[in-house]
Amino acid sequence: MSKRLMLGVIAMGLCMGIVTLLGANVAQADSITDNNVQFTGTVTATTVTLTIQCLVPASCGSWFLGDVTLKGYSSTGSPTLGTAPSGYMLVNGGQNNNAVGNGGGCNSTQAGMAVCWDAPSTLTTQLGSGVITFTANITGGVPGTLHVQATAYSNSAGTQKGGGKVLAVSDDLTPGGGTSVPEPGTFALIGSGLFVLGTLRRRVFSRA
Repeated sequence: MSKRLMLGVIAMGLCMGIVTLLGANVAQADSITDNNVQFTGTVTATTVTLTIQCLVPASCGSWFLGDVTLKGYSSTGSPTLGTAPSGYMLVNGGQNNNAVGNGGGCNSTQAGMAVCWDAPSTLTTQLGSGVITFTANITGGVPGTLHVQATAYSNSAGTQKGGGKVLAVSDDLTPGGGTSVPEPGTFALIGSGLFVLGTLRRRVFSRA
């Protein structure tokens, strides 16, 4: 077998391996839009991520965000808080969409299958501030049909009287509604494959 043909076979094998790894290490971002607010969720083996964005600031930009939950997966152990706006705490389990001013909605139901980011008693996060990101660190995460729950209010006290609760979402996310997000390990594997391919190419042609 010629050196050029050998290099081609090696390159093809590496490419096939990379494609396989990509397929196995891609976290599908699912999303849904409700009242001009877009929710996008992702679950990997180690991280739960939920992003929230007001797509029409004139409509929802002034709303105060309350408790938010992402569920529809399984994990082991107790989740820990990753990223969240100031004042939010993490609760293992879901919520019932109760108004923050009435004690909040995080109620620890479905522990190990949901995480609830518990809003502070005085709300400060408004939807007009751009993409709002929530993350939780988990162990052994297995994604399923992801479901979002969230509330938003016209007042910082988080009360629902007089139409104060302007958003109450409890919906399944649409699979593939967002983008495919390669996990960090995938980038490392691709880089290693390309490095090996480059090294082999140099060695083969330096001997030609």
